[in-house]
Amino acid sequence: MGLILLASFVGLAAERSFLFYTEYPTVALSPDRDLSLDLTLQNLGTEPETIFLSVDAPSGWNAWFETTSYPVLQIGAVYLLPDPAKKTTIRFKARPPAGVKTGTFTFTLTATTADKKLSQTVSIQVSLQGTPAPETPKETRLTLSVTYPSVENPAGKDFTYDITIRNEADTERVVNLRAQIPPLWRAYFTPRWQTDTRITSIKIGANSSDTVRFVVTPPVGVEQGEYPLVFMAQADGDSATLNLKAVVTGTYDLRLATEAEVTGQGDTRNIRAVAGKERVFTLYLWNAGSASLTGLTLYATKPSGWEVTFVPEKLEEVLPLGLTQKPEKVTVKIKPAGRAIPGDYTVTLIAAATQDRKQMDLRVTVGASMGWGWIGVGVVVAVVAGLTGIFVRLGRR
Repeated sequence: MGLILLASFVGLAAERSFLFYTEYPTVALSPDRDLSLDLTLQNLGTEPETIFLSVDAPSGWNAWFETTSYPVLQIGAVYLLPDPAKKTTIRFKARPPAGVKTGTFTFTLTATTADKKLSQTVSIQVSLQGTPAPETPKETRLTLSVTYPSVENPAGKDFTYDITIRNEADTERVVNLRAQIPPLWRAYFTPRWQTDTRITSIKIGANSSDTVRFVVTPPVGVEQGEYPLVFMAQADGDSATLNLKAVVTGTYDLRLATEAEVTGQGDTRNIRAVAGKERVFTLYLWNAGSASLTGLTLYATKPSGWEVTFVPEKLEEVLPLGLTQKPEKVTVKIKPAGRAIPGDYTVTLIAAATQDRKQMDLRVTVGASMGWGWIGVGVVVAVVAGLTGIFVRLGRR
């Protein structure tokens, strides 16, 4: 009977078993650093177990256990399911007392089942070496990056920056967004893929990154130049800044007009001409933008056999009208073909600069030349004279 009871007890004991260990039982660190060590728990039995944790630490040391997924959560026990293949990792932390000297310190970590029938211990030896390093400013756990820190645009255009924010903390955090911009400028933030939504903060997971779009609008009439911008992110006690640059290049706006449109009198966009005769037309052009136009060339599309010339034909630079206070005057010489049939024709005047291009359509009404008119009169006179002579001879008979 005794043998049967002993066998039953051995079988029951064999059904309960767990492991508690670390791969690094001996470590060395400087006196200004906390000890952080991972330990592994495995339930090798057939039933779930609740394992209680305790530590016997040297005098003055502050020691505790915490999870690896939520480091701010301290724990005193671990619930293990019966799965020999599953390993549960916990973290042992220990902080040395202020003013501690170098030496070797031993910690005894104990894991015990709820009924205290099973227990495992791990001995950790910590060797403090060297002297504490001078205290340095806390490193931020927010980092910022941008692919294009300097953006160039003409005045009136928005400046857009896609900024990646990385939360290097082990917990999810809400990151607040701010900016420093020049006076009278406007700025806002949007999610990268939801540009119609404006935000002032964004939630970023632990050890994760997200991208926001920083949009900056300069005021109307802003001068050309380089303008500094600062993007700022803040979460808890951490903050990060990113220096950016907006380069305003000015605007380009070429305009064309007739004499009547500029002075109130003279030619409009409907003119008359005579076949084979040169017709002089005055074209006005100016730059309504804020930056100079360069390399401007004048040319025309015209009916076959026509001639169109410009004086001048090229302008090296067209300054903004705000500087010159007057438009450029160009003489256009239009000569219809000598045998052009009377009627309406279209001539397109084109001004093309490096930065902008404009065109103007003229409706040219062509009439017959006076030479053909006098020939016609001569023919009529000759016919009338001939008929008169015939009537006179017939009258004599």
